[in-house]
Amino acid sequence: MDSVDSITPRSLAGETCGEAQTDNPAGLRRWLVLHVKPRTEKKAMQRLSRCRGFHYLPLYVKVTRVQRRKVRRELPLFPGYVFAHLSPAECTDILRSNLVVRTILDPFPRETVRQLRQIARAARSAPDIRPLKQTFKEGERVLVKYGPLRGTTGYVQRDEGRATLCINVDILGSAVAVSVSPGDIEKLED
Repeated sequence: MDSVDSITPRSLAGETCGEAQTDNPAGLRRWLVLHVKPRTEKKAMQRLSRCRGFHYLPLYVKVTRVQRRKVRRELPLFPGYVFAHLSPAECTDILRSNLVVRTILDPFPRETVRQLRQIARAARSAPDIRPLKQTFKEGERVLVKYGPLRGTTGYVQRDEGRATLCINVDILGSAVAVSVSPGDIEKLED
């Protein structure tokens, strides 16, 4: 498998993976996002390794405790998705594997490749990379779900470029700012 840093995307016409070879006489490769069945990303990657096309599955390391011992697992950053640059013939092969739910033709391959390169660099330099369930905007009302501030509500605020939790004390008309991990909070619906 090629490194994500070594790829250069070509903008390709809007054909889908399932179209006939006659619609793509040169057999040009297309940038696709393969939506695969749950927990089959690594199987799909094994299948794709037989192809000459580029394929990429960003992974992160999760360490958990199981009966007093640490277990280290590599999990997909984007569960259910694999990125690929395939020709129609290679695409037909992976579709026959019964692992793919659907294919998504990437309308902006240059932007996707740029983002994948950023993720690969971040994973190399920061081994604690992990997926976020949701992102928060400044001013959103949130609830702290974990940690010593569990049950506290407040607003997301930017302080020196970092997201912090602003906790209001309404009766006093003042507030305090506390740094909280984005994984410890969830958005509250109004």
